[in-house]
Amino acid sequence: MLRFPPLKKRLLKNSTAVHEANFAKLARVIPDFNNIEKTVSIPGPHNTRLELQLLETSKFTRTFSLRLWQAPEQHWLPPLHLKIRNYYDASVTEVLAFQHQHRLDSRYRYPNPGMYQRDEKWQINQFLGEWLDHCLRARCIFRNGNASLV
Repeated sequence: MLRFPPLKKRLLKNSTAVHEANFAKLARVIPDFNNIEKTVSIPGPHNTRLELQLLETSKFTRTFSLRLWQAPEQHWLPPLHLKIRNYYDASVTEVLAFQHQHRLDSRYRYPNPGMYQRDEKWQINQFLGEWLDHCLRARCIFRNGNASLV
């Protein structure tokens, strides 16, 4: 009789750690982030442009639209569009919408009509962290007025 070893439980993904790391990385990639009052368009390297729009402000949170526009010759690549919320009392950043997909649930049954992954929201927050890591590795820092390669 064949015996299979018991399946190991998958470690739970720590969303709080991802949110906290994204808050710290965002402050490094966009140093003037906390001073944005309306809409800011920052030219970046290689003919890119970062557009930040303040959507909502409350006592402890601020919600932004973040768009990264690519060079015109890269028309095949759609602009990156995230709606993010900073929670200043907890020092966390959360992605609320990705590429115009709003109202993301933390868990999905699979399969589902939208074909979302079970942990779609976690993956999108992880993606923000990876994009910010890429900016830091490339030493691309977006400052109000222009981006610089440090």
